Amino acid sequence: MEVRSWYNTREEIEVNSPSRVDGIDLKQESFQRWSYSTFLQELGQRLNNPQRSVATSIILCQRFFTRQSLAKNDPKTISIICMFIAGKVEGSPRPVDDVITKAYRVLHGKEPSTEVCERLKGAVLTGEKFVLSTLRFDLEIEHPYEPALDWVRRSVKVEMDARRLSQAAWNFLNDGLRSSLCLQFRPSQIAAAAIYLGSRITNVKLPCDGEKDWWLEFHVTKRQLSEICNQMLEIYQQDFLIPVKHEAMSNSVCHHLEYKFGDGGLLRPEQRT
Repeated sequence: MEVRSWYNTREEIEVNSPSRVDGIDLKQESFQRWSYSTFLQELGQRLNNPQRSVATSIILCQRFFTRQSLAKNDPKTISIICMFIAGKVEGSPRPVDDVITKAYRVLHGKEPSTEVCERLKGAVLTGEKFVLSTLRFDLEIEHPYEPALDWVRRSVKVEMDARRLSQAAWNFLNDGLRSSLCLQFRPSQIAAAAIYLGSRITNVKLPCDGEKDWWLEFHVTKRQLSEICNQMLEIYQQDFLIPVKHEAMSNSVCHHLEYKFGDGGLLRPEQRT
């Protein structure tokens, strides 16, 4: 069966989502996306899952909610199911009991009772079939980590600069999972934006290849790069609560750099003194 593309415009995602049809407004849906993505990051760490597996779980969850409504599906339950599926997809499977127990600890700060554990296990195993059918069993996901890190390794010759830029880009890619970018743009395009933003935070100069713009290697236009960068920065300006561990990054991005994207201003940030 042919599966339609998972990529849509931001307007299509924000206006036509199943949750919007059921009366959930954009702000609430954005918060829920941020919330279940943050939950999955923490759950993945508790399970010692590779970041690729964590990212897959988040993308599966986001894709699910492009076809199903938040009003009819508990986002935390769907998140747990997506983590369980992602582990098997990415070669880091975890026993369902382990996933459930650690998820309960993250959510409630205590161990689940035997009765609760059995009930959740039944919900996850039953819900797995529903999630897979909603996704039409399309579990093939590419990530931006490899193209971003590979480009930095090849293009930045100073080892310390390469290390700093790689880490900054990695952080932006992880935080970007809390937005709908993975539903709008291809991994290579998101990778280019993370490299650019990382270079501004670390003050690492990006190399030029004659008259060829560096980002063209990522098959992204200047306009797309501008849009992705702006949406990444919006993550740090949300008016709902930001966990303490993200506060430093938020302050760093918003305080030290004022970006003027669009209107020909891309790649010319104003550095605040």
